Amino acid sequence: MISLKKILVADDFSEHSEVALHYAAEFAKAFQADVIVCHVVEGATILSQMPPGGEAYFPPNLTEVQEQTARGQFAERLPQAGLPDAVVEIPVGKPFVEIVRLAKERNADLIILGTHGRGAIAHVLLGSVAEKVVRKAPCPVLTVRQGEHEFVMP
Repeated sequence: MISLKKILVADDFSEHSEVALHYAAEFAKAFQADVIVCHVVEGATILSQMPPGGEAYFPPNLTEVQEQTARGQFAERLPQAGLPDAVVEIPVGKPFVEIVRLAKERNADLIILGTHGRGAIAHVLLGSVAEKVVRKAPCPVLTVRQGEHEFVMP
């Protein structure tokens, strides 16, 4: 019998991640599991801050601002997804590394994350957080995409 006591959900605040939150809520309800949601703050890199996308300026408190923004997003998203009691974690680093580390530290039984489903060229150029998590995770990983299922919430 499958026993899920802790579910880790990685959230990048995309529509795909919103679907992952709904999956987590349903699994948590079915298995009476605790849910940990995480958003990994990558911090600023030279490439991410180059014009035209970035400002080429790193405020000294950038990581703190990103963390506060993420907490604000979770304050709105989690109750809407049916996860008002989820534990929020906001590590700093590379997303796949931090997701896998957190799953190990918290003894997660399942990781749920959204995948953007990019094409082959984008995948080669950008890599895939979901694929790296699947390869390195200490537990099963469920990847979902926006539009795969319609959720009918009671």
